[in-house]
Amino acid sequence: MTTEAHDQLQKRLKLLQDRFVERAQSDVETLGRFARQIEQQQLSRLGLVECYQLLHRMAGSAGTFGLPKLGAAARSIENQLKPVVEARDRQTDSPDDPIALPADLAMQIHELTELVQKSDVQTKPETADEHSHQVEDAYEGSHGMQVQVMALAHDTGYLSGLMADLQGYGFACDLVSLSESRAAIENLKQRSGATILLCQDSDLADVLRFRTDHIEKNEHRRFPVVGIGRQNTFESLYRVAEQGATAYFSEPLDMPALAERIESLALERGSRPQGRVLIVDDDKELGERYCLVLNNAGMKTKLVSDPTKMMSALSAFEPDIVLMDVQLRAHSGVTLARMIRYEPRWLGLPIVYLSSEDNPEVQLDALAKGADEFLVKPVTDEYLVRSVRIRCYRARQLSDLMNRDSLTGLLKHSLIKQEVERELARCRRSGQFSCVVMLDLDHFKKVNDTWGHGQGDIVIRTLAHLLRNRLRESDTIGRYGGEEFLVVLSDCPIEQAEELIDDIRARFSELVFTSGDDSFQVTMSAGIAAINDFPLASEAIEAADQALYERKQAGRNGVTVYQRQDRDQDD
Repeated sequence: MTTEAHDQLQKRLKLLQDRFVERAQSDVETLGRFARQIEQQQLSRLGLVECYQLLHRMAGSAGTFGLPKLGAAARSIENQLKPVVEARDRQTDSPDDPIALPADLAMQIHELTELVQKSDVQTKPETADEHSHQVEDAYEGSHGMQVQVMALAHDTGYLSGLMADLQGYGFACDLVSLSESRAAIENLKQRSGATILLCQDSDLADVLRFRTDHIEKNEHRRFPVVGIGRQNTFESLYRVAEQGATAYFSEPLDMPALAERIESLALERGSRPQGRVLIVDDDKELGERYCLVLNNAGMKTKLVSDPTKMMSALSAFEPDIVLMDVQLRAHSGVTLARMIRYEPRWLGLPIVYLSSEDNPEVQLDALAKGADEFLVKPVTDEYLVRSVRIRCYRARQLSDLMNRDSLTGLLKHSLIKQEVERELARCRRSGQFSCVVMLDLDHFKKVNDTWGHGQGDIVIRTLAHLLRNRLRESDTIGRYGGEEFLVVLSDCPIEQAEELIDDIRARFSELVFTSGDDSFQVTMSAGIAAINDFPLASEAIEAADQALYERKQAGRNGVTVYQRQDRDQDD
């Protein structure tokens, strides 16, 4: 985060804090009136409920805004009122009937005024922890930004051939001597994408020491280390694992397996989920603070202060997770969670309660009625970010299991077709030019028949890896069926699309696959169509498929662009 952005964030958080203090002063004045009614034994049931709700809200938010003593005092009074409120809810007398409460309760409420007036607002620590944010910046995933592999060695000659091979898989590769540590550090400082370190097992101890002393210590960034060695015994594997290597491969190297592991490490460690978080909280200042903190950590948020608008917000925003208070004035978070589960599409949506309720029995009862987790207010910014990020990541993992092809990790057939429809709608709104590409592996049946289906799967996965590493994050990739792939190139003119896909084709054709002592190569063909040229997404897909067919007829291992007859006539 830049200094300017950091200062702007702190300024906005300070404004929210000032708004909360103003509101707290107003709330304690209202509570003071309730205290006088308690002293005079004139507090009605409606007044009791309103007093309890104000205390509940104050208990949950005061600590977050730098007034922990006020929050603790409000929670103490809230806990004393809670059994009275629950008892009155079960009675049938008039809501205007006065309620007798101990006078010392009124005194405790009066003392809240002094806490607001006398308490110094505590300065909050750095929000969303800039240290952790830098760690996240070291990994931005592999799709949309090339995965970078840095090999570190005392003798760089041993790894030079391997790095050349890895470049063919679409990775950005550098080979650096351990004696040139300053150059290696400067190189890493300039990297913003996912970076994997690679070394020989004989250099592993030095590389791990270098990583700890010169990279993580100074840069607050973590990099997985992949070891390469000649032995594959229990003792050698145990030694490498004990030293701390993230992964290990022995010679002869299985290049597709190594490439797949490097990419999976980039995705696992580098996945920075752009989580979508719906926050349901009637405390507007607190909800806005949660939004600021989570937005700063790279997540998208939407705040719903009116629970009656929650269901429409769910459909419009399509969140990965819901954060919700248990008590929202006239509405119950437990009941709202049950309502969400009425919709089949939201049965798997994680719901996390954010509440000042600290009674374990009440928490378990609430969880049993539709939610997944319970976070007790006040919650620190760092804990909030980490908790939400973990749950968003898990939600995305579950979504991927349902929506992505198990062999390649790409979108399934129906979903990639939907992406073409979305892109067509986007083109109409913005006037941008986009393309759809149909790719197919040449003579793939011969690969399966000659080398076996296991080798065929490796070929398919390798092409999927190459596509992810060479395409942008804004592009979408799907497995259309068998050895066919469908790609949506967003905001990409047809000439640029042809050049990009032909580069991928050329790189793929140079890859060498091994089976025992034998080796083989595979080529691919592609057809491209401009999405804007068609009224329906299905017609654009058919056009790309037609271009692919023409490519196959004219000779494989190439790229053909679909030409519309009417466009030719216009020219």
